[in-house]
Amino acid sequence: MDYSLINYYGYQKSRCGYCKGVKCSNSHGMHAYGLTPQEYQDLIDRGWRRAGLYCYKPDNIKTCCPCYTIKCDALEFKLTKTHKKILRRMNRFLRDGKKEQHEERIENSMDTERNCEESGIIDVPKTDINLADIVTKTRENCTTNLQNKQNAQIKNVSQDANTAIPKTSASSQLCENSEQNDSSQQSLERPVCKKAKQMRLERRRTKLALRGISEEAATASKSKIQNKEKSLQDYINDTTASDKHKLKLILVEVNSNQFRNTLMKTFALYKKYQILIHNDPPLDVNSYLEFLQESPIEMIEPVNGAPTGYGSFHQQYWLDDKLIAVGVIDILPYCVSSVYFFYDPDYSFLSLGTYASLREIEFVQQLSTHVDAIKYYYMGFYIHSCPKMRYKGKLAPSYLLCPESYSWCLLTQEIRDKLDENKYQRLNSNLSDEDPNKFEIRDLDKVRLLVNQRHFVTYPQYIQSFKIKHIDNILDIIRSRIYKEITGENDDRDIIIEYCKLVGKKCAHRLTYFKNDI
Repeated sequence: MDYSLINYYGYQKSRCGYCKGVKCSNSHGMHAYGLTPQEYQDLIDRGWRRAGLYCYKPDNIKTCCPCYTIKCDALEFKLTKTHKKILRRMNRFLRDGKKEQHEERIENSMDTERNCEESGIIDVPKTDINLADIVTKTRENCTTNLQNKQNAQIKNVSQDANTAIPKTSASSQLCENSEQNDSSQQSLERPVCKKAKQMRLERRRTKLALRGISEEAATASKSKIQNKEKSLQDYINDTTASDKHKLKLILVEVNSNQFRNTLMKTFALYKKYQILIHNDPPLDVNSYLEFLQESPIEMIEPVNGAPTGYGSFHQQYWLDDKLIAVGVIDILPYCVSSVYFFYDPDYSFLSLGTYASLREIEFVQQLSTHVDAIKYYYMGFYIHSCPKMRYKGKLAPSYLLCPESYSWCLLTQEIRDKLDENKYQRLNSNLSDEDPNKFEIRDLDKVRLLVNQRHFVTYPQYIQSFKIKHIDNILDIIRSRIYKEITGENDDRDIIIEYCKLVGKKCAHRLTYFKNDI
């Protein structure tokens, strides 16, 4: 398609997926038959978002749950402790194929026998020394020494008749020595206990010896690594050829043969996700394609653009030969935009939702090495009034789109506090900042229309086509009103202006508005 075409539906009321209210979600909607990547980039920078071919922009003032477009600066992204924990968990799973210990304890009974590493106790090593002989000789020596010491004390006391003999001194000493003997005996009879730290050091030395690395060299190398904080890419690349599992991410363009070849596997995974995670009835394959395969964004591959090209893709997560997750994304001139994500519930212990967000941020970082303009990771909408949707703000630094000035505001605690007070806010506190892409009435002359599926015309040409005598040179607004008075028909001038204001001046002049007068 060599032009971008939309059919504006106007104001829409629907059920809210966040607060579950009925007919309380208010938005403006349109069907997009075709968009260039730049045009869709401009639309999401004005608060629009797509679901298949349908594009919608929430009316944040009137809707029940205001939705603020959110993006993360991928080049300045900082890992949190939780993110690092999730990345390490995935790497450990790939390395040895085991779940986390707390996951195993959830699935198994608390009475399950723990291994030696968990309890910090190991078996006594085999030796040629007879421990029973040592215990016997130690007891005999302790008894002889105690008897000799007691006899010496009695002898010394009896030589001095003026000195009172304490009645309890000998018995106290006897008890003390007996306790020491008992403690010594118990320590010899029990298995040797090692602290967890000592065990970790021993295992580390063994691994280093097997790899032919001295402990001094390993310590020096570790010191250098600690001085430099690990990046997101360092965690993702922390894999070896000896890992038990291999995780591979494959980028698939939605209109490619590769997508069609894996369609049934992705569809089966989506059905399983919907049933077990959301408890929703599964869609049929056609509905699935309408939702997650169809896209209005034209696939283009510019010479100096992203090596992947721009358009809509599925990012498939393959664990060995098994598909365990799919991320639906749009690659645009300035960002990677997340559309949807679904995964195999059997692998929930890997926190795949958060892990995928981290992988998509890392993907932006990769693309930025080829295209300087690609810096951001768009996460859709941030809904502060819905606590479950606030997790997106944990990817920092994140920015919210001001619904009035259309400028980006850093998501800070101050903004969170404001949203706690009132769910709708003008996020930009500078009241003098206005929309730089604001549509004015004078811009109407450059709006393009497709009339009756045959003629591409500008709005003034459309008005002049009414063929009303003697007023060909009158202002368009007067002609429109006269036409309505004479014919009783509406030329849709008001709704066209409404649409233009919502998409902004740039898109209003580039997109083609579908006008059907039949």
